[in-house]
Amino acid sequence: MLNQTIVRVGVRYGVLCGLASFVIILALHLMGYNALGDAGRWSYLPLPIFIFMGLRYFKQFHDAEVGFWRGVRVSLSVTFYTALSAAMLLYLMLYLAGPEIIQQHVVELRALLDQSREAQIKLLGEANFEQAYKELDNLSPSMLATHDFLGRMLVGAMFSVVAAVFFRK
Repeated sequence: MLNQTIVRVGVRYGVLCGLASFVIILALHLMGYNALGDAGRWSYLPLPIFIFMGLRYFKQFHDAEVGFWRGVRVSLSVTFYTALSAAMLLYLMLYLAGPEIIQQHVVELRALLDQSREAQIKLLGEANFEQAYKELDNLSPSMLATHDFLGRMLVGAMFSVVAAVFFRK
């Protein structure tokens, strides 16, 4: 059953976290770093902070005795709205900024793949490696936004379990 209080807390803290994550991505891009690569992982930093803040707010003002499953639901709500808002803002940035950002990311990915070519071929096989190398030309803003959404959901799900254990009654 849908609990409106959980959704409201998720929207409030999730959208704020998504905005904070996007500001970090934008700042990294403006400073000259590849915000879609390894440097972009800094944008995941607000996620556990906002999950804990949202769950603390829910416990303090709505349900003083939060159980494990309710804590997971609140935390996953914050995670979902964070991932959704951050991915939408990233998509808009990539779409409006043009293909230059994506091309810079592709160049850096190719350099990384060239450095570890032998290890990747052993792991994936020659045909799969060549196919993955060719598929880098087909990266689109929607693919990168989807990857960002799924990554944030995965990281947020892990922190949701930790936060639910921490805040349970």
